[in-house]
Amino acid sequence: MGRTVECEEPSQHASPALEIPASEIQEALAEMMTSTPFRSSKQTQELLQYIVDKSLSGHAELLKERVIGIEVFGRRPDYDTNADPIVRARVGELRKRLALYYQTVPGHAVQISVPHGSFKAFFERIDRNPVPLPLAASEDPPLMQSPAEPVVTEVRQENKVGARPRSAGFRGRLWWIAAAASLVILILAIQHNLFSSESRAFNHFWSPVLDNPHTALIYVGGNAVYQLSISYMDQYYREHPPNQTEEMGFESYIEWPSGTKIDAKDLFPAKDTFVTIGDVAAITKVESLLVRRNRQFDIRYGQDVTYGDLRQSPTILIGAHNNSWTLAMTGNLRYVFSGRNAIVDRSNPQKRWSANDSFTEDYAIVSRIVNSKTDTTVIAVAGVGYAGTQAAAEFLTTPQSVFRLVKSLPNGWERKNLQIVLHTIVTNQLPGTPEVVATYCW
Repeated sequence: MGRTVECEEPSQHASPALEIPASEIQEALAEMMTSTPFRSSKQTQELLQYIVDKSLSGHAELLKERVIGIEVFGRRPDYDTNADPIVRARVGELRKRLALYYQTVPGHAVQISVPHGSFKAFFERIDRNPVPLPLAASEDPPLMQSPAEPVVTEVRQENKVGARPRSAGFRGRLWWIAAAASLVILILAIQHNLFSSESRAFNHFWSPVLDNPHTALIYVGGNAVYQLSISYMDQYYREHPPNQTEEMGFESYIEWPSGTKIDAKDLFPAKDTFVTIGDVAAITKVESLLVRRNRQFDIRYGQDVTYGDLRQSPTILIGAHNNSWTLAMTGNLRYVFSGRNAIVDRSNPQKRWSANDSFTEDYAIVSRIVNSKTDTTVIAVAGVGYAGTQAAAEFLTTPQSVFRLVKSLPNGWERKNLQIVLHTIVTNQLPGTPEVVATYCW
């Protein structure tokens, strides 16, 4: 009899109370490993296999951050988990791939999940054929209806002076029907040609990534965030009694009076840990595109990428000021980032586009750099602020937007390098539809 594991939050049609043999779980895992979200990342496969194996065997003591870092990622036994949060980053990526898998691959008898706040796997049996509810006892079945007898109506046609013959009216109606049908066919043909043109333009833009046989690489850097030490937080809450959610560990803003000083020892850098919501939205857009086109991809964070990786794989760089590779790969191009809130045209430094202090408007640069020598391409999707990055990803993954863009580009743009400067209005922290303010093709 296989080990039984129950899920804390069963989904619709889930039956967590049923026993699930380990053989069925391993079978579901093997099927998952060959799917698009997982087959492109051997490291994610190894991590998931380790978590599932230890969860099934009941060795919860081996599902700790440090132990996973040592066993799966080859870290030293005394490594600093705060300075090297690889386990948290990879498990976060694992959860995203699991969600993507269950969204894009239908029909599963067993579902595997790794809930937030834990490194333990949970398993659910999914009822793929739910039994329909029976009729209530008081509900009578519908009675059979006897067919109604036909009603015959006698129609008399009178000859009136000046009336048009019936055959002429019939021919007139035929003409209008034919004209309407021709108009519908014409509209459908125009829509088809427009759709085909949009698809061709979109495919040409993305072809260096979609047509490349190598696994696509998506890379996002980490934001520079400092966290308060545990000892400081404990002291603060001793002086300021926490509410119920804060007692459970909820992270809330601390209200400091003016002039409050914090010792440097109470701050530590959370390296390669945090990304903006705009970067997450951009990654999701790009992932969805690659999944729809059945393309393999791998996601990297923080320091987990080298120049050799960029030379071997078509790469999508997400973000600017938190992504050193974006700044390094685009620093010598025509449109570059200037300071923390502006974009400048290097061929005409007087031309600048700056986000305002409240970031109610934002700008972004999209760069597509084709390397004919290595047959690889780098696409940088980078905003001045997080909203600019999100708007740029929305623009690039929408065929209609790309189609409108390429109509203004010179012949042969498909094989050339491109840069696009975009502008967006931000309302309630959400970017609006971006507009193109500058392009360069070489």
